[in-house]
Amino acid sequence: MDAKMIDVDGHIMEPADLWQEYIEPEYRDRALHIARDDKGLEYLSIDGHEVELMQGGTLGAFGAIGKDARPYLTPGMISWKEAMVPGGYDPHERVKVMDSEEIDITIVYPTLGICWEHDCQDAKLAAACCRAYNNWVFDFCRPHPDRLVPVSHIPTLDLDEGIKELKRTVKLGAKAVMINSVPPNNLPYGLPHYDRLWAAAQDADIPVSIHPGVGKGCYWARCYPAEYITTWWSFVLTPPDLIMHFTSFINEGTFDKFPKLKLVILESGIGWLVGLVDRMEEKYDVNGFTARMKLRPKEYVTNNCWFSMDPDERLARLSIEVLGADRFLWAYDYPHSDSILNPVRELRENMGPLPEADQRKVFGENAIKLYKLDV
Repeated sequence: MDAKMIDVDGHIMEPADLWQEYIEPEYRDRALHIARDDKGLEYLSIDGHEVELMQGGTLGAFGAIGKDARPYLTPGMISWKEAMVPGGYDPHERVKVMDSEEIDITIVYPTLGICWEHDCQDAKLAAACCRAYNNWVFDFCRPHPDRLVPVSHIPTLDLDEGIKELKRTVKLGAKAVMINSVPPNNLPYGLPHYDRLWAAAQDADIPVSIHPGVGKGCYWARCYPAEYITTWWSFVLTPPDLIMHFTSFINEGTFDKFPKLKLVILESGIGWLVGLVDRMEEKYDVNGFTARMKLRPKEYVTNNCWFSMDPDERLARLSIEVLGADRFLWAYDYPHSDSILNPVRELRENMGPLPEADQRKVFGENAIKLYKLDV
């Protein structure tokens, strides 16, 4: 079958000096950067302090795709620079990787950029760091505009700054905007507090992606002693933060206020979705009158939401069969350690039993329509 393959969540590995090079001079000394502690171990720093959970000399694990991650998770053994794979920081090399993996287009997301926001309580600095990354990622994608599609990082600590950056990057050509699943104020995104941001996104007709973040506010970091957290544990417990935000949009009637808002849930799998939708529907029948929604929960899911699946996710077909294929996408997650090699091959095998029309939608047609891609 000849179908476009659109990876909706591929990562880059930012140069360590990105923020110092791209940020406004008045913020340079406090900008996000990689530093070393008194033992020589790397850590992520912003505003003069360590970013929690980004310490201990293991940042290189973000570049361990297809490799034994244990050396990368051994403190100080492999640095960020040593771990950087060419396809993670060089757009020409990235396109070569995409060619080898049969990927037509990649929607580009950050790596270090998903790790710091909860640790920055200076709204002006946070906005400046987002602007710096956004300017860099547009430069990164510029040599291959038909293959690499930038997503802009929108700060949420100060909504005026967030709206300003959304509007600015839409003018630059952003096809989507990203917000972090670990917001700095810990408020679920469906709450009325954020309504001005959703109004701006709806007016711009641009999808809003919630991407899993790393930080002291995420579910597994709040609920589990830090000394026992493992990489495996953190990957397994990615969904709860996304589920909380996603269901808050429904509970608060956000999509009633903004019926054309497009919400994308990334890197959490979709195996949980059918059970959750079924539970929401059942509880709506029992006591839905207590919620602030005008439609049934499933209607919001099929009208306003999109979900990315892993290429080899075994329960994906069930979700598609129950909820329909129109709202499902797939993502590679290159070059992070939890991603698999040969994603397109795995995806084709996994989706093989589905009707060809449904396969085409998941492979790329849904993404082309959602992101208004020129193909």
